[in-house]
Amino acid sequence: MSYNKKLLLFTSAIIATSIVTPQIAEASTYVVSKGDTLTKIAKTSNTTIDQLKEWNKLKNDTIFVGQKLVVQSSKTSKPVANTNTITESIEKDVSTYKIEKGDTLSKISKKFGVSIADLQKWNKLDSDKIFVGQVLKLNPTAQISNIGEPVKDFANEVIATTEQQINNQLSKEVPIKQAPSSNVQTIYKKVIELANTFIGTPYLYGGNTPEGFDCSGFVRYVYSNAGINIVRKSSNDYFLNDTTTVQTAVPGDLVFFKDTYIAGISHMGIYLGDGVFIHAGSDGVELSKLEYEYWNSRFVTFKRFNQIASK
Repeated sequence: MSYNKKLLLFTSAIIATSIVTPQIAEASTYVVSKGDTLTKIAKTSNTTIDQLKEWNKLKNDTIFVGQKLVVQSSKTSKPVANTNTITESIEKDVSTYKIEKGDTLSKISKKFGVSIADLQKWNKLDSDKIFVGQVLKLNPTAQISNIGEPVKDFANEVIATTEQQINNQLSKEVPIKQAPSSNVQTIYKKVIELANTFIGTPYLYGGNTPEGFDCSGFVRYVYSNAGINIVRKSSNDYFLNDTTTVQTAVPGDLVFFKDTYIAGISHMGIYLGDGVFIHAGSDGVELSKLEYEYWNSRFVTFKRFNQIASK
């Protein structure tokens, strides 16, 4: 065999190891990360935007963080890039990471090639403690300002009307100054313990059970099972009729937000302290931080159920 033929066979062998060429392959998938677009995913997956839309039944170019996309049809016989290369290529452009169940700083450090010390420094962490749903910066210039629910725009006149309603309600209330009694503190402890057991429970509009929660359904279920009989209402109803503002919030109190999926009071959660709250968002029950721009800009106030305030 001539030298040129040997070289050709050797080169072909190398190329063959870098691509997958089955006639009938399993569909490859990719989980969308912050900063991803269909254009970027199509390019790194060696496919087209139209194919991604077809395989994933997408009506437009909108995708969401955490969404799982098919990036290779199970029926295709066209060689495609190794999926490890796809993931590595996209991860190089990722500047933030949302913590999932089972993650540790050590795992995240190895996954993205950054040191634990840098992760702690960039995210102002005093220890190795992290929580599901927390978003970490993966470089010192990363921005996490858009973490939250999908952004909605409302007409100025609608915002003006709902803002006046909120202010009118708050002006009627006399903020609670005293700390919760020992009895209430015991209830709050149960509330927090129970709430944390539901992290990862899926979001379900109108959901009232562990099969799926919406924000007010989650709060009502947790408080009811901690010993406070709360009637099922919307977050706006709770804000207007069943709660009072507190001068100093404590873990177990409520936190209210406005202008999320509708104008006015539209979301609520349970405060855990240190700027962290637990709630049923569009990604399910998770922990979030008030310092995130999305939540900070929509924060209204901390409140306490009147039934608890009277105990």
